[in-house]
Amino acid sequence: MNLSRGVSATKCKIITIANQKGGVGKTTTAMNLGVALARRGLRVLLVDSDPQANLTSYLGVTPGQPPYESLATLDEIYLSKRPLDAEARSRFICPTPAGVDLIAADKNLSSVEYYLFTRPDRESVLARFFMSISSKYDFILVDTPPSLNLLTLNALCGSNHVLIPVQPEFFSLEGIVKIRAAIEDIRARWNPTLSILGVVATQVSNRRKLTGEVLEMLRAELGDLFFSSLIHDSSAVTESSGHAKSVLEYDRSSRGAKDYQTLCDELLERCGITQAGITSTLMPGEVPVEATS
Repeated sequence: MNLSRGVSATKCKIITIANQKGGVGKTTTAMNLGVALARRGLRVLLVDSDPQANLTSYLGVTPGQPPYESLATLDEIYLSKRPLDAEARSRFICPTPAGVDLIAADKNLSSVEYYLFTRPDRESVLARFFMSISSKYDFILVDTPPSLNLLTLNALCGSNHVLIPVQPEFFSLEGIVKIRAAIEDIRARWNPTLSILGVVATQVSNRRKLTGEVLEMLRAELGDLFFSSLIHDSSAVTESSGHAKSVLEYDRSSRGAKDYQTLCDELLERCGITQAGITSTLMPGEVPVEATS
């Protein structure tokens, strides 16, 4: 199976990256994990579902300004009163130099939630849009705001999986409990196929005295749900956003780049996708993908 031509044996994996706590690395994970997947030869779409539009900025896209004057943003999907045809849908898809496609956001997304409350299908708008485009992609990753609002609810109702980034702090487990309860409610009411792909620790610093204790606590409480891959504090990751590049583009030899490549490998394994036969587009010097049986 050549995954560079699409994961034909499995449907598109739609993954919402969510945590109601801010500052845990949702946007950074969406960006760098998406680029890592694309460098495995996979077709990747990133969706910016946060009104702060940080993912859109991270990719160097400014809707309404050259060369993105005609780019439609996510809020217009929610505001559309009729199904979008193929030509209309294409207005939302923005190819980027990073090798991933993007559905961008801007400040207009912040007012969408008020409109959604008037729609009887308020929870499933994004799910229907994903159904119309998912055949074009192997992975769709959705970045969400730091709250369990209607934007996050739409993302979860349209996804197969949830990836939960957390900081290694003692209060992180409390946040995980809350989002797991929300996911169970969504499974019961709207999306019975939704599952938690896993919890990944971000911004891990060996200099912090309690980090090891918290990581052990998370492993003990979460078991197999806890990714063995860790995303460490990395100046290259922080700097890359200011240059509108993923850390894999900005400094491919950095610890941050290697961490996200390792996370990418583990995510593919959890999704049941063999890496044998992937046409890799890793740059010279980057960590190669090992074939799995």
